[in-house]
Amino acid sequence: MQNFIVEDGAQIAQDVKIGYNSIIKSGAKIGAGTIIGDFCYIDKDVSIGENNYIGTAVHIKGKTTIGNNNHILDNTVIGLSGKHIGYHFYQGKVIIGNNNFINNNCSIDCGNNHLSDSHPELLAYSLVDAPSAENEDATIIGNRCYILNNVIIHHNCRVGLGDLPDSNDPYDTVICSGCCLNGFVQVRKGAELSSGTYIREFSSLGEGCFTSMMSHIVKDVAPFCNILKNKNIGTIERLVTKFRCSTNDVEKLRSNFSSKRSGILKIY
Repeated sequence: MQNFIVEDGAQIAQDVKIGYNSIIKSGAKIGAGTIIGDFCYIDKDVSIGENNYIGTAVHIKGKTTIGNNNHILDNTVIGLSGKHIGYHFYQGKVIIGNNNFINNNCSIDCGNNHLSDSHPELLAYSLVDAPSAENEDATIIGNRCYILNNVIIHHNCRVGLGDLPDSNDPYDTVICSGCCLNGFVQVRKGAELSSGTYIREFSSLGEGCFTSMMSHIVKDVAPFCNILKNKNIGTIERLVTKFRCSTNDVEKLRSNFSSKRSGILKIY
């Protein structure tokens, strides 16, 4: 007896496993080798690639695209509507790449149309990498990100994108338990956020930077900077070594980072 609901019109590969009391809405797409746990909800506009593990009671909503080989664990919610205070936006997208680990009880909001012509004042906040027109309304998680439990990622954040080679470790970008990324935040590839880090909206954290536990980040953090007690104490050499960077590589990343900033948020 089938103990789950797959609506007509859902595209499910033959070897997908679906747990008890899960609901797959019409229009959803799930690729080969993926496991859907018990009590999950997969919305109509969700596309999940191959060989993913989706844990118990995970809800994936809205226009969400998930790549391959991801582990998304229990009670995580992806695709909730994001809203910038004072503005009403339509519900945008969430894009998650490949080979990511997302632990229990995380929340990842969808993006919105913050760069639309209707709200040109928001263009004053220059992103380190301006989004393509296709994805300006997206919250994006790149590849090889390790996100621990109880992390909140609000609308239009970008995590794990940047100009670094893959490290020899299984994961490149690390966000530890209890961190909160407010709207429009960027955490570039190779950054490590210790537990309880809170990041002010519009802040950009460069490649390979580090924040200590309980940091409150209210400015931009240049690549490979080490933030301890909310002060920049220099270069985090451990991460420079992890990504096999030279002194010239670090200086080039920092120069490019600084030149792309709007100047509204200072750099530590």
